[in-house]
Amino acid sequence: MSEKHLEPDSSHGIRMLALVPAEMQTRVQRELAPLGTEIDFISAATEVSHLALSRTSYQVALLPAALSDNGWWSLWGEIALLHPRPEILVYAQNASFKLWSGVLEIGGHDVIAEPFSGDELRRAVSRAASSFADRCSQEPGDE
Repeated sequence: MSEKHLEPDSSHGIRMLALVPAEMQTRVQRELAPLGTEIDFISAATEVSHLALSRTSYQVALLPAALSDNGWWSLWGEIALLHPRPEILVYAQNASFKLWSGVLEIGGHDVIAEPFSGDELRRAVSRAASSFADRCSQEPGDE
């Protein structure tokens, strides 16, 4: 089986996993439509394990900072099962230096502060997808 689908291809858009509240999903989908983003919305960390088993590949994961510590570690553990691991974007009401440095320290890509504009969201997702492509092109393939 070819692993070609793992690297982003601008003609196919960006594949993204998003844990966002139901009331935010339509807005996120609308704002990212110009990038050709395919979004799978989830409501809990446990849903990620089903995606890992299905071998679904994502370039970007959009996750809230507002989870309990247990929720965060559970979600992070589930996302680590995805291969290749998507770039992680964390959104928060207050994107403090402590949060930003903590996200980077555990391997996340960036933090975006709410409320964010459509342009800010598109730029963050686009940068994360580019970083994913760069990382995938540097890692040896699984053959």
